[in-house]
Amino acid sequence: MDSPSPIFEHHQTRLTLRRWPRSAADRLQAWDGADRYLLDVVAEEGGAGPTLVLNDQCGALALSLLATGQPGTVVSSGDSYTAWAALQANAADNGIDLASFHWHWPSDPPALNASQALVRVPKELSLLEWQLASLTAQLPPGSPVWLAGMDKHLPRNLLEVLGRYLDKPTAGLGHYKARVFRARIPASVVAPPEPAYIEVPPYGWQLRVDAGVFSRQQLDIGARFLLEHIPEGVQGTVCDLGCGNGVIGMMVLQKNPLISLWSCDESALAISSARYNLQRYFPQRSCSFYLGNGLDGLEQEFDWILLNPPFHRGHAIDDSIARMLFRQASQHLRKDGVLRVIGNRHLGYEQLLKKYFRRVAVVAQNPKFTIVDARSYSKAG
Repeated sequence: MDSPSPIFEHHQTRLTLRRWPRSAADRLQAWDGADRYLLDVVAEEGGAGPTLVLNDQCGALALSLLATGQPGTVVSSGDSYTAWAALQANAADNGIDLASFHWHWPSDPPALNASQALVRVPKELSLLEWQLASLTAQLPPGSPVWLAGMDKHLPRNLLEVLGRYLDKPTAGLGHYKARVFRARIPASVVAPPEPAYIEVPPYGWQLRVDAGVFSRQQLDIGARFLLEHIPEGVQGTVCDLGCGNGVIGMMVLQKNPLISLWSCDESALAISSARYNLQRYFPQRSCSFYLGNGLDGLEQEFDWILLNPPFHRGHAIDDSIARMLFRQASQHLRKDGVLRVIGNRHLGYEQLLKKYFRRVAVVAQNPKFTIVDARSYSKAG
């Protein structure tokens, strides 16, 4: 299968857009029909004020607005570090000046007040609800909001959800295998939904799980199995890679009083959740946090890395993230360091790990999951 063309053409705009991290083997396109549909609508119906863009996948929305000289500045916000990195790299590739562009992470105050909003409907409905509530506080009453997603990914109750936060939401006609929804900001600010909390017996932990963070309703069954196989007697520095709500790192600290911990994730809200939970239950321990594309750009080396890698990229099934994280882990382990990985048995991570590690061994299995230890090559060799 050939890689998709990186050329994105829309009306008078022609951009080169790629996903991040860059890979010649990437089979996923950096935009879709929902991006095109939103740009069509804002070109026909949008005003001249600052535009807020939420959940831009790789910059197709924000960069198109900037490239066409959309009146007013463009403000963008999202939870994904890789989406932010893709936007920055694509702006550089296309020579787009970001002087009139502003970015803020979900927990940051907005850079400025916008007068209209474009929203890509995210995969996690909890994140959308949290963002919609935030919109009611950021935009003036009556401001237009356009939302879009691919038909096959839109939740059936989306109009009902929109009606809890926005005025008079309506669904538009389908186009590009996508659908646009129109609404306006209500007269009064709508309170955001409460954070989710999950219990972790027998330690009495109650973990806060922010909007959009994986496994908000209950502890993930893979995480439960990994919690039963946390290494003990460890010293040095341990990394919880793809930390999510932080529960794996918490158990590592519980069982190993002499370690320092790094919690790493590409989701800003996951880092926020992990930071809250670790500081609540282990306030005196050494904990560091890293928002990034796995371990890319981090100079720290580790004695142990614990990982439950995703095998989806957005809505698409894709093992490229796992392969990238395995490679990064092999480069960030100290001599004789260990990567402990959990994965669904059918994924066969044991064979894949042998490309990067000198010794791979199964630690535990159950009918659904396999836990594997991979030991690093000597740094001298």
